[in-house]
Amino acid sequence: MSWTCERKDETPQVLKRSALVLFHMNLKRRTLALSLCLMLLLPVIASVQADGQPIPPSITTAWNDDGQGSVHHAYSVTFADDGAYEISVELNHLRNGTLLPYEVLTSWSVEDEIRIANLQFNTSLAWGDEIDLNIDVIGWNGDSLDDVVSASRSLTVGTWNQPMADHEVMTSTTWDLNQTYLDENGTQAFVLSFEGQGWQERVGLALNSWELGNGSLVSSEVSNESETTLNLVLESIWKNETLLSGSLTSQVFDARGSGTLMIMSEDDGLTTVIMANVSNGHFNRSMIEGTVSERVNLEATGSLNITGDDEDGALTIEGEIGVLYLETWDENGERRLDHTQFEALATMLLEDDDTTIDIDLDGLTTIERWVDGVRVEHKEELVGSGTFGFGESDENSSIQVNGTILDFHTLIEDGITLTDDIHVDGVITGDAQGSFGIVRTIEETGNQANATGEVFLVNVIHEESWFNLTGLNGGNFFQDEGIGASHNETWDYQVVNSDWANRTVRIVWEETGADASSGDEKPARSPIEQNATQPEAQEILGNISIVRETGLMPIPMVAHDIVHLSGQNGLELTVEAFATGLDPRDGFNLSVVHWSGTYGSSGGFANGSIVDEGPLMGLVSSVTRSMDLPFGEGNDTALFTESQVVQRILSPSIITAENNSAPVLVQLGFVEGLIVGEGGSTGTLVAHVIDAEFNIESVTVDLTPLGGSVTTLNDRGLDGDSAIGDDRYTTQHIVKGLQVGNVTLNLTAVDWFGSITTGQGVVEVVNQGPRLTSVDMLPDRGPRGTTVIINAQAYDGHGVETVQIDMRDQGGDLVELVEENGVWAGNFSIPQSIAPGEHELQFIMTDALGRKTTATAWHASSANSTHVDLYGEHYIPDDVMNPVTILVFNTPPSIVAPNTIALSKSDEAVTALLEIEIYDADGVAVAQANLGVFTPLGTRTTWVSMNDEGLNGDRIAGDGIFTAEMSVRPSIPLGTHEILVQASDSYGETTGFTSIAISLAEGESPLIGSDDDFLSTGVLVGVLALFGLVAAAIVIVSIRNGPKRGDGQDMFGSQ
Repeated sequence: MSWTCERKDETPQVLKRSALVLFHMNLKRRTLALSLCLMLLLPVIASVQADGQPIPPSITTAWNDDGQGSVHHAYSVTFADDGAYEISVELNHLRNGTLLPYEVLTSWSVEDEIRIANLQFNTSLAWGDEIDLNIDVIGWNGDSLDDVVSASRSLTVGTWNQPMADHEVMTSTTWDLNQTYLDENGTQAFVLSFEGQGWQERVGLALNSWELGNGSLVSSEVSNESETTLNLVLESIWKNETLLSGSLTSQVFDARGSGTLMIMSEDDGLTTVIMANVSNGHFNRSMIEGTVSERVNLEATGSLNITGDDEDGALTIEGEIGVLYLETWDENGERRLDHTQFEALATMLLEDDDTTIDIDLDGLTTIERWVDGVRVEHKEELVGSGTFGFGESDENSSIQVNGTILDFHTLIEDGITLTDDIHVDGVITGDAQGSFGIVRTIEETGNQANATGEVFLVNVIHEESWFNLTGLNGGNFFQDEGIGASHNETWDYQVVNSDWANRTVRIVWEETGADASSGDEKPARSPIEQNATQPEAQEILGNISIVRETGLMPIPMVAHDIVHLSGQNGLELTVEAFATGLDPRDGFNLSVVHWSGTYGSSGGFANGSIVDEGPLMGLVSSVTRSMDLPFGEGNDTALFTESQVVQRILSPSIITAENNSAPVLVQLGFVEGLIVGEGGSTGTLVAHVIDAEFNIESVTVDLTPLGGSVTTLNDRGLDGDSAIGDDRYTTQHIVKGLQVGNVTLNLTAVDWFGSITTGQGVVEVVNQGPRLTSVDMLPDRGPRGTTVIINAQAYDGHGVETVQIDMRDQGGDLVELVEENGVWAGNFSIPQSIAPGEHELQFIMTDALGRKTTATAWHASSANSTHVDLYGEHYIPDDVMNPVTILVFNTPPSIVAPNTIALSKSDEAVTALLEIEIYDADGVAVAQANLGVFTPLGTRTTWVSMNDEGLNGDRIAGDGIFTAEMSVRPSIPLGTHEILVQASDSYGETTGFTSIAISLAEGESPLIGSDDDFLSTGVLVGVLALFGLVAAAIVIVSIRNGPKRGDGQDMFGSQ
C-alpha cells in the first residue's frame, strides 16, 4: 500500500523515497502517515484551485448614508484575494410585483490585500422590495474562466426590528434619561429611570409597543434667585409607542408616584425654603401625529420657612402648608391649563435689639386657575393678627411703643378686591406717654371718575388713624411735636381690579392737630389698565421624546452587512454586522447575527443581536444603547442609555406541534379577595396561567354568572394588569346585579397550536347592604332631653327590612324607625348622658337577606345614565356624602336647694353645714358658696369652695351632696341673711346664682337679766355693734388686700 503527495517544489525522487518509507511503517503508524500526507496535499489542492477557478465572492450590503436623508442602494462584493477580477452583475429588483430598470456603477478597491467590488445602483430602496443580486466571475487575473464562478444574494427590504411576518413578543427593558446641562444660572437636571416589562406587536405596517414598570424622577431647576428640586419614586410608569412603516406616529408616557419637593429662593436678603411631601405626582407626556401634549399634577403638604438677617434685625416665618397643588397642561408650546393652589398657616417673628413683631397668619390662601389663556378662578386671602413693640432712646430719655394688630384681612377674588381691613391699637410709655391706632376698611363700592373724567368702579377705602401724646418728659422722639392729639382720615378711591397699576383715581383726606390739612386730589395717569400675566409653557418633563433608531434593513441580515438607519429624524445609526451566534429564548436557541453601530457624529453607540433565520428575521433579540439626544435651542443634549432583551416570543411560534404542551391553570380569583355586588366595587380578576412554551394565544373567562359575558383576559399591562408578561392574565369587572355568595367561574386557555385547557375558580360576591339616600331631622340641635323627629330613606336592591338609630354609645337606646311609603320615620330623645357638642348619628340598616350596614352619612347625589351603564341600576354614587349630625347644647349644673334654711345661734361660735345637691351629666368641676356673714373667720373671701369628697364636713363622698362649713357666731345679727351658690361643669358652663335665705334665730337659752352677773342687753348690743365694726373693717381690709383674679384662682376668681 502506498500514497502519493505532490507539491510543485519537490522532485519525484523525493516523493518516491517518502512513499517507500511510509510503506515500511507498521500498521499502528498508518493513521499518522495518512494525516501527514493530507497536510502536505492541502496547499497543493489550494494551489490547484487557485490556478484553475477562484473562490466565489461574498455579497454584503453597503447601505450607507447618501447625505440627503436616505441611503445608497449599494453592495460590497468581497473576493478571497487581491487578484484582478472581471464580473458580470445582474439585479432583479421587484417593487409591488414590478421589475425596476437599473444601472450600476462599479468601482474597485483593495483592503487588507483583499479585492472588493463596490456596486452602486441607481434604484432606491423601499419597504417590501424583493431583491435578487447575481454576480458571475468571468475573468481572473487577465484570463477568462471556462467555468463561471457565481455568487448570489436574495433579500427582502424590511424595517429594523420589524420582522416581515406579523409578530408579538415580550421584552424586558431598563433605561435612564439624564438631561443635565449647564446654563447661565447653574446646573439644570432632569433624570428619569425605568425598569419594567414590555410588549411589542406588529400587524401589517403598524408596530405597537407598550412598557409598564417603575422607576424614579429627579428634577432640579436653578434660576438666579431660586432652586426647585423634585425627587419622586414612580410606582407606575407606562409608555406606549406606535410606528407606521417604521416612523414614529404616536408616543404616550405616563408616570405616577410620590416623594419630596424642595423649593428654595433668595430675594432681598430673605431665604425661603418650602419642604413638601408629595402624596400624588402624575406626569403625562404624549406625541400624537405631531401634537406634543404635557400634563403635570402634584399634590403635597409640608412646611414653610422664611429667614432673613440684616442690620434691621432677624426675620423668621415658620408655617405649615396644608395644601400645595399644581396642575398644568401644555400643548405644542402653549399652556392650555394652569392651576396653582396654596394654603398655609404661619407665624412671623421679627426681632432686633429693641424691636419685636410677632404675627400669626391664621389663613394664607392663593388659588389661580387659567384655561386656554383665560383666568377662570382667582383668590388671594391673608388673615392675621399679632403684636409688636419697639424701644427708642435719646440721650437720657427713652420710650417704649407696644401695639396690637387686632385684625389684618385682605381678600381678592377673580381679580376684584373684596376686603381690605386693618385694625391696630398701641400705647407709648416711658418718658413720653400716649396712644395711637389705625382702622382701615372698605366703606363702600361705587363709580368714580378719574382726572380725565373716565368713570371706573372703585372701592372707597376709609382709613382712620390717630396719635395722642399725653405726656412728654424730655427727649426728641416726635420731631418736637408737643402734647396733643392728631387725627387723620383718608378716603382712597381705588379701582377694584387688583391687577391694574396706579389704582387710586381719587384721594380725599382730612387731618386735625398741629399740622391740620385737608384735600381732594385725582392723581394723573391713574389707573393703568393691565391684565394678569398668563402663565407660560414650561418643559417640566424635559424637551425630549424618547425614541429609538429605525430604518430600512436587509432581511435576512448577514455578517459584514452595513446599514445606515435614518428613519427617525435626529437619530441616525450606522450598523455593521460582524458575527453569527445563538441567543437562548423560551428554551430554544435563536440564530442571530451580532452587530454594533454608532449614532451620527455624537459618539453614541449601540450593540446587540438580530434574528437572521426563520419567521422572526429582522427582530432585535437584544440591544444596549447609549446616545446623546438633542433638545432645546442651545444645542444641548441628554444622555439616554437602555438595555432591552426579548424575553418571550408569543407569535409566530418557534416550536413544533410535537414539542408543544397545553397551558396550565394555577389559580383564578379576585386580587381584592372578593367583590361587592350592586356596583359596589371594581374587582380585578386574575388568572395565573402558565405555559412551558410561552405561546398562549388567549385566556377567556365566562363572567355570565356575575352578570357579564365571555371576556378575554390580558397579560399586557392593560385593564388592571399590573405587570406585562408575568403569566397573570387580568380583567376588571363590576357586578351590576344582585348576585351574592360563592360563584364558580369557568376559564379557557388556548395556545397557538390549539391546545385547550379549561379550569374553574370560585369567587366571593358580597352583598352590599342598604344605603342611606336621604335624612331629614327636626330639630338638629338642642339640649339634652330634646325630642328629635327624623325621616330617612334607604335603598337596597334586595329590599330594606329595618332602619335603626343607634344611640347606645351616647347613653341612649336603639331606636326603631317605622317604614311608610318608602320613608322610615321615628323620634328619639337626646340622652341625658351625652356630651355636649356635635355628634354623628349612626344608622343600622338591614336588607331582606340579613345584610347589615352602618352609616353616619347619606348619599346626596343620584346615578346618571353614565353611572348606570358602568355600575348598573342599583348603584348609588358616593362622591357627595352628607354627614348626619346633631348638635347637643351644653346646660349648666342643676342645683337643688331649699329656699330657706333655719339656724339658731348660741353663746359660742358653732359650725353649721350647708349641704346642697348639685348634678351635671358632664360632672361638676367647681361648686362654691358665698356665705356672707357666715364665712369662717380668717377666710380671704366670702366665696368658699364646696366639696363632695368626704372632707370638711361632707358626710358621703361622691353622693352629689356638696358641702361647705358655715360659721355661726354669736356676733351675727338675728334675722334673715342671704347666701349664694354657684356651680360649673367640666365644659365650663356656669350656673347663675342660687339664692338661699338663712333665718337666724336665738337659741333656747334666755338672755340673762340685769340683776345677774352677766352682760346686760344694752352692753351686749354695744359689744355686738363693736364686733360688727371690727368685722366690717376686716372685710374691707380683706377686699383691699386680697388677691386679684389671677393664678391659682378658679373661673369665679376664688382660690
